[in-house]
Amino acid sequence: MPDHITHQAFEEQFPRLILSSRDLPKKAVPFNILLISAVIRLDPERTYDEAQVNAELQRWILEFGQELPLGHVELRRFLVDAGYLTRDKAGLSYRVQPGSGIFTFDASLRELDLVALVADAKAKREAQRRAHTKSQDS
Repeated sequence: MPDHITHQAFEEQFPRLILSSRDLPKKAVPFNILLISAVIRLDPERTYDEAQVNAELQRWILEFGQELPLGHVELRRFLVDAGYLTRDKAGLSYRVQPGSGIFTFDASLRELDLVALVADAKAKREAQRRAHTKSQDS
């Protein structure tokens, strides 16, 4: 049975990974949180062709992975290898496979606004930085 990533664990770790990482995480949980974040917006009821999957993964990279050494082709390969996406035998179509990846995850993650989650974390960091600077100046 695969390990499970809870909503709480995802919310705590995802923004930190996006704001702090310059390399792919070496540990399984953080790495899989990144992978899961790339598929939670994909519709599990839909079949995607390669161009559509590539467009979605490129969008993810633009929003969250610009600092990571990762392209959409490599990300797609990681997602297939980890079982989050399946590819047909001809390699022409892809489907999200909820519950069949290396890690399962709370379905409620699909409802998260990842952009807002990262923006909130960034704002909190900036507020902490300002408070720290202000205390240093006093």
